[in-house]
Amino acid sequence: MPDLQTSQLYCLADRRYYEALDQLADADAHFTLPEAPGGWRCLAQGIWTVLTPIDHQPPEQGWKIHLAALPAEAPSTLAAVSGICFAAGVPFKFLRSADMLRIMSATHTPRPSSGKFLTVYPADEAQFGKLVEELSAALKGRRGPYILSDLRIGNSPVHVRYGAFRPRYRPGPDGVPTPVLRGPSGAFEPDERRPVFRTPTWATVPDVLVPHMAARENDMESGPPYVVRDALHFTNAGGVYLADDIRTGDRLVLREARPHSGLDPYGADAQERLRREYATLRRLAELPCVPQVFGLHEIWGHLYLAEEYVEGETLLHAVIARTPLVHVGHTRQDLAYYVAWVDGVVGSIREALAAVHTNGMAFGDLHPGNVIIRPDGTAALIDFEYAAPLDEPDAPRPGAAGLTPPAHLTGAEADLHALDMLRLWMLLPMTELRDRHPGKATTMVRLAIDRFPFPAEEPVPGPDADENAVRALFGIPDHDAGWLDGSAARPDWPALRRALTAGVHSAATPERTDRLFPGAPEVFTYGGHTLAHGAAGVLGALHRIGEPVPETYTEWLLTAARRADANAGGGLFHGLHGTASVLADLGRREEALELADRAAEPPPSARGLATGAAGVGIVQLKLGNLTAALRIGERLADEPVDPPDEAGLLLGASGPALLHLALHQATGDTQWLRASRAALAQDMSRCVTRPDGTVQVQRSGERYLVYLGMGSAGIAMVAHAYLAAAGEDDPEITAFVAGTRLACTNLFVREPGLLQGRAGLAAGLAALGAPRTAVTAQAARLAWHGVHDSGRLLIPGAQMLRFSADLATGSAGVLLALHAALTDTPVSPLSLLALD
Repeated sequence: MPDLQTSQLYCLADRRYYEALDQLADADAHFTLPEAPGGWRCLAQGIWTVLTPIDHQPPEQGWKIHLAALPAEAPSTLAAVSGICFAAGVPFKFLRSADMLRIMSATHTPRPSSGKFLTVYPADEAQFGKLVEELSAALKGRRGPYILSDLRIGNSPVHVRYGAFRPRYRPGPDGVPTPVLRGPSGAFEPDERRPVFRTPTWATVPDVLVPHMAARENDMESGPPYVVRDALHFTNAGGVYLADDIRTGDRLVLREARPHSGLDPYGADAQERLRREYATLRRLAELPCVPQVFGLHEIWGHLYLAEEYVEGETLLHAVIARTPLVHVGHTRQDLAYYVAWVDGVVGSIREALAAVHTNGMAFGDLHPGNVIIRPDGTAALIDFEYAAPLDEPDAPRPGAAGLTPPAHLTGAEADLHALDMLRLWMLLPMTELRDRHPGKATTMVRLAIDRFPFPAEEPVPGPDADENAVRALFGIPDHDAGWLDGSAARPDWPALRRALTAGVHSAATPERTDRLFPGAPEVFTYGGHTLAHGAAGVLGALHRIGEPVPETYTEWLLTAARRADANAGGGLFHGLHGTASVLADLGRREEALELADRAAEPPPSARGLATGAAGVGIVQLKLGNLTAALRIGERLADEPVDPPDEAGLLLGASGPALLHLALHQATGDTQWLRASRAALAQDMSRCVTRPDGTVQVQRSGERYLVYLGMGSAGIAMVAHAYLAAAGEDDPEITAFVAGTRLACTNLFVREPGLLQGRAGLAAGLAALGAPRTAVTAQAARLAWHGVHDSGRLLIPGAQMLRFSADLATGSAGVLLALHAALTDTPVSPLSLLALD
């Protein structure tokens, strides 16, 4: 799953669904290209405009040239570079608009690709050397962001790296499609795109680059006058580092700002914001709730703000560690203690804001990551990049998801409104839902009132609004999803199915070639046909629950699959194998066999269900290729494995265990039962029993997971199927299943989806034989997440930043889960993935 910063890139083009950047409405900002000479072809390719001499055949890979630019200088840079490229007959591409250029230098842009405006593709090293010299001379002195993955050429925005000219993918070690280069022997190796310049070990560095590499090494020898101990955080704007002052030995924090990078929606770059923060910290230097500032340093063109290291934990981590809602056995006293802690923290933050306001400033960006809770319980504010004088009417207010104040408020009012929303977030950390529908703030207020024992004199948490007035304004039913009314004995499955499928159909775009349904951002990475995030998962879910699948959808899926790169890998979730499985269900068996035969096999290191051999084996068995499935099963059972890096249904040993169970069912051979039990033992060894009696997967540190995809619920479903197949007592597995079943009753789950959310827990309860009341109660809580839209029910996807229709995170997965939870249909891991 993409990180939050990368996901935000897919939120720019559409307010409802994750969307590719090329769908952004930026026609008014398109760059005007000087007229190309005859014999050239100009094509729109996503966010790029590509110019190529007709009949030109570029090499597969080699040394390429990237050019950075500031938005103000971009048109003249484009004119200069295009003239040189036209004269040399060398193809090039450029970002199509000034809006795209700003986005590609923004804070949330992935660091390796940030800053690139133009790319030039020389035919060979001789032409490369000539163009480097010509371009760097023509653009000398021009400014632009430093492209971190490249080597910069002198005092110019020209950068170079060795890489692929056309995207080529092969299965990586985990089976996921990975960009590759072809080595001298013809074998493929990863085309690594790290935020640091590097070359393949076998690539010869052209002579023209030698002096620039030496200059780069000399520049890097000078660093800030501190000893950096750890990197805490990175964005395209720069890093945040834990450091020691070598003069005093004091621990401090260094905040880095790269030049011309980290552009925000208001036009400011990282360095402008850091200078603003430095001035604000100096102005507020006497306040105990503000870090002390030690200095602002410029080194190698980067700014470094040295400030006090505030001991403690972010409010985000403090809430995760303390909220009782994640513990099944929490008591009313636990809730009362937590409310008292929340009120103490909120009071401390309020005092800090009052002190800042008294000094004439508004904080401007209050969110859980910008508050430190000290060991004594008091709050400190950090990150003053958006602080502004109280009387500044146009001060920028970025606002975190779900916490953004209304635009009409003054600076002080906006801070206090954000604090109200922050308090609600501390009680129910899912305020992002407010951005999907304003009425969801009222939903969360009501849930908080229902679940927490507030003192009688205490005001209602959250926004200061009458609930009935808010409901009337936004047309919200008495229950946010009346079909999922938790007070009902059993939610109305037929009505739910109609509403969810209506939402899916309303979002379909069969006229597009990149995707048929909106899903998580991965739909644009791996292709619109896939099982996890593409059309295959949605169509498989519709077919599984008995909904008709329009023939136009099936044709779209088949066309997209045939167009996909069969060599890229991806296995069951991100490749052609999952698509083949669904096409077979839809009556296209011959085409399914053709796709499965063409699809790349995962590497030996990829063993799991999602992208590895186990998923491929299950599809081969389903398609009738028992010999291939047996071969995969034997390899997975016989190969010794190190302790698994991952546990769970998708990436852990439960995937092979599931394949072994399927082979036992197909052959009756008990060796597969033994292999399944051995694989299950690996995953169960990664699980722990918590003090509340629940069994969960333990990840790094104190993180525990029960989710269907990466947690104990998926493992337990396979274990439960093993018990049924073995037909004998196994106390260890029986206890494991019981502890996981208890964990699936958890009240608070942030996201609604199948693999990492509440829907998967509701389905897990049904599969593990939980009482009907427990199953329907968990299913009914999906009302907290779902959003009504004119008779349609929409499901927020991963991170709840946009809605999703896909299997892994959105409506299709919720449909399968509710079908499992609210009908008497037998439930298995395969049925929940539309594979049986």
